[in-house]
Amino acid sequence: MNIQKITLIGSGRVATQLGLKLAAKHKKIVQVYSRHPEAARQLAARLGAEAIDDLSRINGDSDLYIISVVDDAVAKVAAKLSLAGKIVVHTSGSVPIQVLQNANWKSGVFYPLQTFAKDKNVDFKNIPICIEASDKETETSLTMLARELSEDVRMVNSEQRMMIHVAAVFANNFTNFMYLMSQELLEKSGLSFDILLPLIRETTDKLNHILPREAQTGPAARGDEEVIQKHLKILEEHEGKKIIYQHISEYILNYYKNKN
Repeated sequence: MNIQKITLIGSGRVATQLGLKLAAKHKKIVQVYSRHPEAARQLAARLGAEAIDDLSRINGDSDLYIISVVDDAVAKVAAKLSLAGKIVVHTSGSVPIQVLQNANWKSGVFYPLQTFAKDKNVDFKNIPICIEASDKETETSLTMLARELSEDVRMVNSEQRMMIHVAAVFANNFTNFMYLMSQELLEKSGLSFDILLPLIRETTDKLNHILPREAQTGPAARGDEEVIQKHLKILEEHEGKKIIYQHISEYILNYYKNKN
């Protein structure tokens, strides 16, 4: 099936960016559902769609129904849908495809691996889109749609996708929280976070050429206990940060000690 008409169930960051990109690819967004009426209206207005705040008002006119809500609501939302013969997918990294199993529709996962913001448009071209489907025909339809958006489309099962999601938490969520702690330490000394931006850019740019194992630098990686102790002393008045610094340093020390 060549998917042309789509209904978005959800109005958050993923739904917004996915909807904008699909519309830009001349897909017809038929309806936008949100339990928050104003959120549904705002996104629907941007997409030329009908806004609804009641799941019972979702019609059967679309080829594809994308559930893009918080993870623990996916199954609850799916259970309230009546969409015989249609394709129903979710966009979650941590929810198995099985929560969408229903004899009356075809199910799948359409998971774009990226961090999104509502008001910052992203280039989907290089975003990996992970596909899983209940059957080969649905897989083909979802793959065709994904390839209209991205050059990186991958078949990934639920177990693999969960591991990707865990890895993404380490790579993105935890990393950003480290930036937050860096920001607080600098501000405490009257310094601006932007002093670290060239370092952050170089750190990520290196990963285009070498793996993280080879890219690791710093006192723990080189076994410099003296510098680590100096840092811990500075962090004595920041107990939470000191504990995190200590645990991560010990892990890095042991990791590279064993590798060497």
